Amino acid sequence: MKIGEKLKTLRTSKGYTPEIVSEKIGVSKTTYGRYERNESVPDLNILESIANLYELEMFELLSDEKIILNQNNKKGDNNGLVINQLSEKLIDQYEKRINEKDDIIKELKETIAELKSKK
Repeated sequence: MKIGEKLKTLRTSKGYTPEIVSEKIGVSKTTYGRYERNESVPDLNILESIANLYELEMFELLSDEKIILNQNNKKGDNNGLVINQLSEKLIDQYEKRINEKDDIIKELKETIAELKSKK
């Protein structure tokens, strides 16, 4: 689910109008409407305000896809934040490889201990 869909779902589940949400997070109704239509992505400060409004963690609002969020900076610098949430399958693969590594380390330590004891 894209962030705009999540925002709309959260808003309607709380019974809020777009006007109420936009006022509470400090943006115009037009800007908030763009967020819900996935025409624009909120910057980090706005995303934090939205998360606070719904009593969520900021990352709970993000979609499962890669998202680039730009934090507005008055100097014109691009302080972008790239968030890439990993799929469960990929996480499971990493955990399996970590466990295999741990097993190899354990076996090597045992081998070293045996070699030391034979001296």
